Amino acid sequence: MYDAIIIGAGISGLLSALVLSKNEKKVLILEKQEKLGGICQSYKINGYTVDNGPHIITRLENGPLRKLIIQYFDVSPDFIYHGEYYVRDKDKYYSFPWNLKSFSTFSLIPRKDRAVILQILISTYGRRLMGEDFLNTSVYDLLEKRNINKTTMRFVDTLCYFMTGVDSKKASVARFLDSLDYKSKSKGIITIHGIDPQAYLSKIIKLLTKKGAEDQGYPKGGIRTIINCIVQSLNAEIKTGEEVKEILIENNTVIGVKTQKREYKGKIVIYSGYASELPNIVEVPEDYERELRKLEKVYTLTLWLGLNKKYFQRRGSEIWIDPKCWVVPVSNYDPDLAPEGKQLVGFGFVLPKEYNLEEEKKKALDGIKRIFPEIEEDIDFMHWQVLVPEKAAWSINQKMPGNVTPIKNLYLVGTDTTEKSMGITRASYSVLDLMEVIK
Repeated sequence: MYDAIIIGAGISGLLSALVLSKNEKKVLILEKQEKLGGICQSYKINGYTVDNGPHIITRLENGPLRKLIIQYFDVSPDFIYHGEYYVRDKDKYYSFPWNLKSFSTFSLIPRKDRAVILQILISTYGRRLMGEDFLNTSVYDLLEKRNINKTTMRFVDTLCYFMTGVDSKKASVARFLDSLDYKSKSKGIITIHGIDPQAYLSKIIKLLTKKGAEDQGYPKGGIRTIINCIVQSLNAEIKTGEEVKEILIENNTVIGVKTQKREYKGKIVIYSGYASELPNIVEVPEDYERELRKLEKVYTLTLWLGLNKKYFQRRGSEIWIDPKCWVVPVSNYDPDLAPEGKQLVGFGFVLPKEYNLEEEKKKALDGIKRIFPEIEEDIDFMHWQVLVPEKAAWSINQKMPGNVTPIKNLYLVGTDTTEKSMGITRASYSVLDLMEVIK
């Protein structure tokens, strides 16, 4: 009998196992693949160390992953400061406008549009403080009647794709207020709709002077180092190559799981796979199943290029508008990821719901060549990846299911359970939320 059985050994499952094992629980982890870590992998090819997709970890100063590291990790990963973000449009690039002052002079966007967007931002912040959640309001809804310039809309669409996985017509405004809500919720203080007004207003004021991605970083050695630190810190039984075929239920209460090899009994079961696929291994109420099936995965195409010369001089990443692309020169953070004298760069593209892979690859490579016409001559290494970095897009009219299911002692964890941040940061939030529920 286990205190907890965890289905899936991605970062959400492993972090859940870590917290429970540190609280002296007997934990079993079941993973159908042979490797632990899910999407959080780094591997060597031709002398280069590539991650599964480009990664930058956000909210490292006081965010959820930092809380977990401080409280539960025996071995901590090293993070290298991210540096600036830049926006590139054709042959020009601009520093990303992190604060209202820099946005007012952000010359990529026409002055008229800057004034309109600033007005919308200030109004939206005030409405959020008064309780409007904006979960089902799209970014496009706020802009559609404002006669916005095409370049401005391309910039907004690009941000929406990389922050939510969908375009501005489906992207929830709540995603863009999430960084304000972060650190604006206080315990033991009188709040308005769960937000401490003083903390929230101080965050708005900070938007006048914010310098950039000050609490973001890249893990030295690659994204896999975070998984290695978790595994070295936890005390749990781990079985790889063992797929859960069924979650066992009696009287609407979990009693264990069944794999292709045997049955295991557990007091609670934590499912960290795709929430949309939970009904494949356990019967749930029809209305709950419908909500789970609606969750929309985010698919990305990543191209890793090893280059014979340094095309990206600055530490920091670039957001490209045409093609829509996020560019992370990872060897600028850690030179050991590339052979001496080479540069390793990840180019991340969001894939449409329906796509032809070869056509998308050609479009991606052609887009890079438009920015750097001579780059083909300097390519030493090329590697493609199709990935699911977010198990659910943050879009309107789609509610994340949270950690609790209709079945007693069966819980969900992962990037498709909570509407907070993105990537590993969102996974960490989901684990902290889960532990509060289990308490």
